[in-house]
Amino acid sequence: MTDLVHIFRRQVPEECLARTYAKDGCSISLAGMSAHHVMVDVDCSALPLPTGAKRCDFLFVGEHNDGTWIAPIELKRGTFSAGTVTAQLQGGAALADRWLPDESRFEFAPVVAHGRGIRQETLKALRKVAVRLRGITRRPKLIRCGAPLREALV
Repeated sequence: MTDLVHIFRRQVPEECLARTYAKDGCSISLAGMSAHHVMVDVDCSALPLPTGAKRCDFLFVGEHNDGTWIAPIELKRGTFSAGTVTAQLQGGAALADRWLPDESRFEFAPVVAHGRGIRQETLKALRKVAVRLRGITRRPKLIRCGAPLREALV
């Protein structure tokens, strides 16, 4: 089995490895997660991303429940649109795709951590959109700001 955590850690500049998991008043916790993981701060200027490309806040690659998970993560404290957040998560999936070796095996979970102000029309719209990585299509999973990431990796 390919160690995707090790592969991603080699690809990511040291200054882009996140040590805290918060942006703009929203955070997630890695409580209960394996120490064998990497969290990429996708907003890091040292990443070779095209100018103007949509990007999520973080990209998690790690072990959980006997599997390796890849999770683009967007943190939203206030209101947001489903289309924008989906594009940001898709940008994170595209970044992961660049670093994934062929024939990699993994679980995939695009994640939106949100505050209390999520609108009903946004919830409806999120049920109709999906993010894709290597033939795996998933709807974004919602967790609250401050919640453990493990809630989304089921």
